[in-house]
Amino acid sequence: MNVVADFLNSGIRMTTPILFAAIASLISARAGILNLAIESKVLLGSFTGILVAAWTGSPLAGVLAASLSGALIGAIMALAHRFEVDLVVLAIGLNILVLQLTVFLMRSFLGGVGTYKPDVSTLTPITVPLLGDLPFVGHLLNRWNVLVYAAFLLVGLLALWFRTRAGRHLLAVGEAPGAAASSGLPVARTQVLALIVAGAIAGLGGSFLSVGDLGMFTRNMSADRGWIGITAALLALNRPGLLIPAAGVFGLASAASIRLQQFDVPASLTQFLPQGAAFVALVLVGLRARSRGRFLQLWRSSSRIPLSRRRAPVPVDEAVSTTEVEPASAATTRTGPP
Repeated sequence: MNVVADFLNSGIRMTTPILFAAIASLISARAGILNLAIESKVLLGSFTGILVAAWTGSPLAGVLAASLSGALIGAIMALAHRFEVDLVVLAIGLNILVLQLTVFLMRSFLGGVGTYKPDVSTLTPITVPLLGDLPFVGHLLNRWNVLVYAAFLLVGLLALWFRTRAGRHLLAVGEAPGAAASSGLPVARTQVLALIVAGAIAGLGGSFLSVGDLGMFTRNMSADRGWIGITAALLALNRPGLLIPAAGVFGLASAASIRLQQFDVPASLTQFLPQGAAFVALVLVGLRARSRGRFLQLWRSSSRIPLSRRRAPVPVDEAVSTTEVEPASAATTRTGPP
């Protein structure tokens, strides 16, 4: 029983950064914006968090700095959105820029490229009184830091917030921005705040990787968790009630890949499990016409790159001439009696 509890405990820890990224993607999507820069926010949050924690000696300061760095990228995207910049192209550029920037800073100032491990303590696990003495629950629900509890609590708060007046305004902006603007809702300000808040939440996911769990930073530490978070939000249909199970699928797949390394299983197979789960999830999302239509709607509102080729309209003169010629040609081709 303890083996199962330890596996589930590891799966929940693996789910935490994915859940933060999924929450950030959900907030952006419900505001009507396709946010593909989640990966850069998670990576920058993990890098900034470990740097500030090593400089100040406080892991909580590192968590705060990581959240602020993610909010900064969100503010950049919000500013670009105000100037009608293609957010899809910008997001791809930000993902590449942050990845190469962290490598450059590690090589130039931290004396290495692969790993940076300062003398800094991670977040202290929270011990619930009397919970650790229980045989199964103690192994399952204990030994977590504050970020794990914060991620799951944030999902519940988000579901409750969507039922408030401000939350419904955000949903209205995402569903029909034109109608929301005509009703007097500040569409631009709502989307700006949504992008900034989403960036701050994604930065918290990055801080969990470096400050909350390992106490170190490695190259490309996010390891596609931002993209997996976007996939989890799509799998959950951008609904808070389905977000934890959707993110938990990928977290358990990551935990299983680590457990299988103890046996004679090829490393290529174990490393493929999280990406394979993401692929299956995307196939399931693609099979739902409603989800696919919602994704296309978000793409059109955030990008100028068309996903489908539309049929060019026929000019009026050509349409009129065609309708006038067709009856005559039809009459001339008749060979028999009417």
